[in-house]
Amino acid sequence: MKPRSYNLTHTHKVLEGLDEAYWEWDLEQDTVFYSAQLMQLLGYENKAHKDSRIFWTKHFDESNLTQMYQQIVQHLKGEIDKVDMSYPLTTNMGKSVWINAVCKIIEYDGARATMMFGTVKNITDNKDMFAQFKRQKNWLALVGKVNNTGHWRFDFKKQVLSWSSELYKMYGEHEQNFTPTLENVGHLFTVKDRPLFRTKIQRAIEFAEPFYLKATVNLSRAKKIKVEVIAEIERDSANNVQAVFGVIKDITRQEDVFEKLKLLAMVNLTIKVPIFFIDDNDNVVYQDISPHYDNASAVLFNYINFSITEYMSYKKQAMAQGQIKYSSVSFDKYNSVFDLSVTYEAEEGIYIWIVENVTDKFRQEQQQIISNRLALLGNTFGNVSHDINNVLGVALGAIEMLELKFTKGEQDISTYIDRVKNAIDKGKSVTERLLAFTRKPTIKVVSFDPIQDIKDNQYLFKQLLLSTINLSFEFESMHCTIKFPQGEFINILLNLVLNAQDAIQEKGLSGKIIISANLAQTNRLEVHVKDSGTGIAEENLTKIFDPFYSSKSVNKGNGIGLANVYNTMYKHNGQIQVEGTSELGGAHFTLIFKCKELEQRFKAVETVQPCSNIRGKKILVLDDEVSIAEFVCLFLESKGADVIMANDKDELTTVLSRASEFDIFITDMILPDLSGREAVNMVQKEFPQVKVYSISGYIAIEDRSWDYPVLRKPFNSKELADFLAH
Repeated sequence: MKPRSYNLTHTHKVLEGLDEAYWEWDLEQDTVFYSAQLMQLLGYENKAHKDSRIFWTKHFDESNLTQMYQQIVQHLKGEIDKVDMSYPLTTNMGKSVWINAVCKIIEYDGARATMMFGTVKNITDNKDMFAQFKRQKNWLALVGKVNNTGHWRFDFKKQVLSWSSELYKMYGEHEQNFTPTLENVGHLFTVKDRPLFRTKIQRAIEFAEPFYLKATVNLSRAKKIKVEVIAEIERDSANNVQAVFGVIKDITRQEDVFEKLKLLAMVNLTIKVPIFFIDDNDNVVYQDISPHYDNASAVLFNYINFSITEYMSYKKQAMAQGQIKYSSVSFDKYNSVFDLSVTYEAEEGIYIWIVENVTDKFRQEQQQIISNRLALLGNTFGNVSHDINNVLGVALGAIEMLELKFTKGEQDISTYIDRVKNAIDKGKSVTERLLAFTRKPTIKVVSFDPIQDIKDNQYLFKQLLLSTINLSFEFESMHCTIKFPQGEFINILLNLVLNAQDAIQEKGLSGKIIISANLAQTNRLEVHVKDSGTGIAEENLTKIFDPFYSSKSVNKGNGIGLANVYNTMYKHNGQIQVEGTSELGGAHFTLIFKCKELEQRFKAVETVQPCSNIRGKKILVLDDEVSIAEFVCLFLESKGADVIMANDKDELTTVLSRASEFDIFITDMILPDLSGREAVNMVQKEFPQVKVYSISGYIAIEDRSWDYPVLRKPFNSKELADFLAH
């Protein structure tokens, strides 16, 4: 027995050098030698171990162990030449693994077997792969039935191509009559696509290269279908290439739909406008007609810089309404502006995004609107200056009367004080309306009562007109709101009124203009502007809104006004209609808006009680106009506040160096030696939690980066109280 032991020891060293998991079973002693590699596989220390075969019961369940013994007995009897078995076992760490064991008798004593030797491999990865593949085949079969898709597999070793049953149905073949091969399947493709299919397959075989292919397949009865082929390389646990596996999808209907969509898109817009076809799962499925010059710009989010939230909101609206359109929308504070259309094709689950960058056009339009307003301002400047002079005359006269009364020692001066206040209020009203009229046009859409807006601006309308023209307002008793840029609403009516005046002057100096409104069915508000002017000839009605068209004399118009009116109404989902004649004799313009009818008057949000947040607060007031600063301080002190005043930068610096705290800081926005922003920075450096308010007499101020509320000068005590209440 010693020679055998020596040989076995030598064999062990050789096998361990090969890093092989193995075992030896001494049948005479009924002991089993387990190699270090096998012990490690079983979850033990990497060290050889000798034990009885009872050791197996720790790792195999009873049924599998019985089957193993049956195979071993068959081998011992000579019924099979070796034992080759695959079973699951549980490691010492409680982990389940699959092993494959191959063993054979290697030594006999006469006819009696005395020694058996076997090797063991961990095949868990293969088993998992096969199980997954089996599940995958089941899943693919289900997907194939639902989605008109079939799968296929080409085994490199066996050189066998297998098809799923769905592929036979797709190609109109029968499993009994057709055996797929690379050759005969290649012939199913059209002559044009056949070489491409062969090249793709050849590269997959030679270089283990996956591929994607769109092609046309010839079916029986002269029928053709369009297919999409996707192929991946299949590898075993050792990363050896085994097969190429793929799916084929019938995309005939989908491609036909896209062809229709392409035609639809090209009919509606030029080829220069980007169009994205995006499915329900947010995948870009088609954009061949989009004029992109690099891969980055081919992504919707790279072309139009909006957020995920905004994107999802547009999708939701399109799904609910079928189609949505927006003009002059921006997502980066109007650095870039877009016209946007989103159409949802429910049957196909496709969103069609049509996006046009109109930034340059938008800026030109805004500039033109400003120019038009300046032109309107020029027409009304004479009347406005007359009214301002009247206001100043009233105020100056009242002050002189106050001076005379004071000199005589008379006590009853309240009447003249009221006259001064009223004169200042009227002057302020004029400047505020001029500010609203000349300020950069707003594009913010808000909800407001249009009838009340017209009533509030009657003064401005009348400033445009000659005294010989009678302007009247006729409104039904109604309450409603519209969503529209509020400043643009009044600007549109001003344009129409000015045009009406010009039309009247073509006939003579005097005439009549009526602005009226009524609620129509389906929640529509109609605003009418009629005049007694020359009217519009029928042949000119189709040209009246064209840019640069004008029926006026050369020195009276450039044709831009009505073009801008039409453009603004269209952008904000409104309509404008025109009739050449009306009961007054001249033209009749109708503005149509979607509206929400109210049962009672539209009310703004009520403010809190004025000055309820002032009492007991420590307040710093900065203004270079001493009289204004003193007025503000006296008023705040009367309301229970502790107030300190400063009139310039040096005084502000001194106050900040001595004060312990401030709750509120009120500053003028423009001072001789520093700006309001610099003043706020100085105060916040010392008191970071201070609340900031600002006041300004500069009517052109329109600083969008200024984060604090602004009260326009001049203001009275009530306006100051309301302002500080927020």
